[in-house]
Amino acid sequence: MENSHHLIEIVTIVVFAALQSVFGIGILFFGTPTLILLGYPFVETLAVVLPASIAVSCLQVVRGTLPQPAWRRDFAVWCLVPLTAVLGASLWWQWQLELEFVIACTLLLYVIIRVSPRLHGALRNGVRSRKSLWLAIIGSIHGLSNLGGGLLAIFAANSFDDKVAIRSHIAFCYLCFAGIQLSILAIMTPYVMNWTQLVYAAIGGAVFVACERRIFQLISLPAFDRAFTIVIGSYSILVFLKLAGVFGTSSAT
Repeated sequence: MENSHHLIEIVTIVVFAALQSVFGIGILFFGTPTLILLGYPFVETLAVVLPASIAVSCLQVVRGTLPQPAWRRDFAVWCLVPLTAVLGASLWWQWQLELEFVIACTLLLYVIIRVSPRLHGALRNGVRSRKSLWLAIIGSIHGLSNLGGGLLAIFAANSFDDKVAIRSHIAFCYLCFAGIQLSILAIMTPYVMNWTQLVYAAIGGAVFVACERRIFQLISLPAFDRAFTIVIGSYSILVFLKLAGVFGTSSAT
């Protein structure tokens, strides 16, 4: 049984590390609900996905460009502070909030908006004029559910016009997210930390090295944009199907 658990975790990391290598999101955003769907508790899920996400994001940041100092400062104040406070509180009081429906609706609405140039332009203007509000919401939701990546993707895609800038900013944010989350996890729930975290980090890094040059650098901006929208839309539909009970329930514990 233990071996089957490790196999599930490794397959999850490999599949979503490949996705994250291209779009900047993947391991946390897709891996978290996947493992929870399979019966993993939230804390154990974080222990699986965080190390691999850190490894991939770190490599992406090294190969990309760092955000401007002013942007990093705003991100720390408006996003990382709420994330730290909310995650610490949720672990301490063991909050169990179901945010998947809200996230799925938000992502599906985003896909619909992207179909209309007029609506997409309004969204872009709204994101750029209310950056602090977006960052605070992203940090709070990520602290509660680990699903802030969808909103982060919307935020980055509408804040920048270049695929490298989009992925670089997402990777930097995810690196900060995962670093803070793993630190809090190690302090508040040390029983979930063991040697497998190092293995999963190595697997995530290896997948990035194998996929990044073969896929990301060959994709044009229009193709990247379309694929990005398809990924977001597909996942929102999967979440709705899960909430409808299509997949049933299973247990990994």
